[in-house]
Amino acid sequence: MQTVTTLTPEEANDRVHVEIVTVPGRPERPRGRRFGVLVHAVLAAVDLRSSPERVRAAAAIHGRLVDATHEEIEAAAIAIQTALLHPLMRRAARAADGDGLRRETPILLQRADGKLAEGVIDLAFREETSDFNGWTVVDFKTDREFEGKNARYTAQIALYAEAIRKATSLATRGILLVV
Repeated sequence: MQTVTTLTPEEANDRVHVEIVTVPGRPERPRGRRFGVLVHAVLAAVDLRSSPERVRAAAAIHGRLVDATHEEIEAAAIAIQTALLHPLMRRAARAADGDGLRRETPILLQRADGKLAEGVIDLAFREETSDFNGWTVVDFKTDREFEGKNARYTAQIALYAEAIRKATSLATRGILLVV
């Protein structure tokens, strides 16, 4: 068994379309692994309809857990508030009204060679629209994480989408949300 993050881009299902969506951000904001971990943790924890005050409070709590600076906590709160207003995240919030939202969901995928790949999906939500009926699979990345690694991350989300398609027999699409 191996983690999805260790698979090479060549091992991904290239039939899965992955869209890259970038949320506008401040170019001068903090960067680095700790900032990425903080943003990811807060996006995993907050209600998708959270007020700016609740986002800021969650950022402060999670910031203390990762020993983030005040500047990192504030920048994370702003980035998350902006992300939650994005149409993609608004669609995910609507899916939470029913049973169509999954967050931090572990997956196993049996590969064509028989090996198992495992991972954790940041966000997946079910949509039924006139042009799509299935699951939208979203993986969160910060700009620093994403730089120079887009092929690897595109492969990762394609594998997540493939796992959900196999589990549900519904259409899937993948989106990398660069926050």
